[in-house]
Amino acid sequence: MGLSETDLNDVKLSRPVAVVDLWDIDDRISRLEDVACRLEKIVEVFLALYGEERVKSWELILKEMLKKYEQRRDQYDRNRRCKT
Repeated sequence: MGLSETDLNDVKLSRPVAVVDLWDIDDRISRLEDVACRLEKIVEVFLALYGEERVKSWELILKEMLKKYEQRRDQYDRNRRCKT
């Protein structure tokens, strides 16, 4: 139960094709790894920017709250001075 001549020729031809396919797959994997690294960096930048924007919005909210508090306090002080 040996291999026929056509089977041997097919095996001889398939070996180089398989190696080329492996190289192609390796190249694709390398490119996918590069893309994954770039996406990771992009996500990190987006998260950093999102965090900074949240901090900015919280700062604005707190500043507005402080202004309202100071206005109320000033109004209370003015009313108190007028009554005495």
